[in-house]
Amino acid sequence: MSKLACFAVRGVIEGFYGTPWTHAERLDMIDFLHRHDYNAYFYSPKDDLFLRERWMESHPTEAMRQLDELIDSTRQRQMQFVYCLSPGLSMEYANPAHIKQLVQKYRTMYDKGVRYFSLLFDDIPMHLLHEQDIAQFAHLADAHVQTASRVWEMMQGWGEPVRLFVCPTQYNGIGKEPYIQHLGQHLSEEMDLFWTGRFVCSPYLTDGDAVRFAEYTRHKPFYWDNYPVNDLAMANELHIGPLRHRDPDLWQHASGYVANAMSLPECSKIPLMTTAAYLRDPYGYDPHIAWKQAVAEVAGDADADAFFAFADNVQSSFLCEVESPRLLEAFLSFRFQFLQGDRNKAVSELNLLFREMEQTAHQLLGGMSNYKLAKEARPWIEKYRHWAKVGQSAVALIDHGTSGRVPHAAFHLMRLRQWLKRTERLPQKVCGQVMQLFVDAILQEVKKSS
Repeated sequence: MSKLACFAVRGVIEGFYGTPWTHAERLDMIDFLHRHDYNAYFYSPKDDLFLRERWMESHPTEAMRQLDELIDSTRQRQMQFVYCLSPGLSMEYANPAHIKQLVQKYRTMYDKGVRYFSLLFDDIPMHLLHEQDIAQFAHLADAHVQTASRVWEMMQGWGEPVRLFVCPTQYNGIGKEPYIQHLGQHLSEEMDLFWTGRFVCSPYLTDGDAVRFAEYTRHKPFYWDNYPVNDLAMANELHIGPLRHRDPDLWQHASGYVANAMSLPECSKIPLMTTAAYLRDPYGYDPHIAWKQAVAEVAGDADADAFFAFADNVQSSFLCEVESPRLLEAFLSFRFQFLQGDRNKAVSELNLLFREMEQTAHQLLGGMSNYKLAKEARPWIEKYRHWAKVGQSAVALIDHGTSGRVPHAAFHLMRLRQWLKRTERLPQKVCGQVMQLFVDAILQEVKKSS
C-alpha cells in the first residue's frame, strides 16, 4: 500500500522508567528512525527530572545544548521532535502561575523550532491533591480539561500551527470510563488523545475498539503502544520479538501511533524495525519475515543466524503466547522418539541441540560485529548459555541412567543440580518455562526410580 495511506504520525517515544538514553544514543536512534520511515521522536524519559519532578525549572545549559542538537537532527531529516512535559506530580491546576510556567517552558522549545508538544498526566493519583484545586474543579478530569485547554488556547497566539498530544491519567480501557470520557468529550478535537488500548500493555489492538473509543471520547485514539518497553515489572524480559496482533485497519481509525522503546536502544531497534514494517504496510505485514529482516540488519550478516537462534528463546512478552517454539518442538520429538522409536537417536539429537545452543552463546558472547547489541543482550545470552549447560547435563543423566550406568548417572545428576542452581540465580527470562518444565520432568522421573 502507499505510504500515504497509513498512520499519519509514526513515532517512537523514549518514555520508559530507568536510565535514559545517552545523547549519542538519541542521535543514533533519530537517524535509525528516519531510515525506517518513522517521522517523529517523542522526548519523554521518565527519569529526566526537568520533564517531571522539576518541570517548573529550566533545563541546565548542557542539556539545552543537547536538545538543540536533537531538534536540529530531526529537522534535517524532515521529522518532528516532540517535546513532552509531565507536570502532574506537583502542578496546582488552579494556580495561574503554574499555567504560565508550563506554557513558558513550551514556548522556549517553540522558539527553537519545535511545533509538536505533549502534555502528559500519566502515572499520577486519580484524584485532586491541592485544596485550591479541590475547591475549583469538579474532579481530576475537569482540571485536566481546563489546563490543557488553557495551554492550547495560549499556543494559538504563537504564530505557526502547533500540535498538542494529551496523555490522560487513565490511559487504558474502552474509552467509556468516567474520567477519560469526560476528558475526551470536553477537549478540543484538534488535540490528540493518547491511549494504550484495553490494557497498559495490550496483547491486541483492534479497529473495533478504536471505533468505540472515538464514539465515547469524540477523539480518534493516538496509540501509545507499550512495546517493546521492558521497564519496571518487565525488566527481566528482553523484548526483541516482532510486533504482533495489531489490526491492519487500525490506521483508518487512529490519529497516529507511537512505540515506547526499551532502555536498551540497540536491542530496541529489532522490534522497532518490525513495527516500522507494520506501520508502512499494515495489510502486507508478516511478523516473522519482518523479524528475520530486522535481526539480519541489526545483528549483521555474520551473526544473524546465531542471534536469531538465541532470539527465538527470548520472546516472552504480553504479545507472545508461545516461548521457545523450536525448543518445545524438539522436546516433544525427543519424548516420542525415546518412548516409541530409537532411544540412542533421540538422546543424540537432543544432545546436539544443547551443544549448538552453547556454541551459539559462545559466538555471541565472544565478539559480535555489533558490539553494542552484544553488550546490551549479554545478560540474556549468558542465561541462554547456562540453560545449554543444564540441558547437556540432563541428557547425560538420561543417557547413563537408562543404560544402567548408575555411578555416571549420579555424577550427572549432581552436575544437573549444580548448573540448575546457577541458572536459577540469573533473573533474566530466557526459554520461558520450557526448560524448567523439561528439567522438572526429568527430576520427577529420578525421584520415582530412587
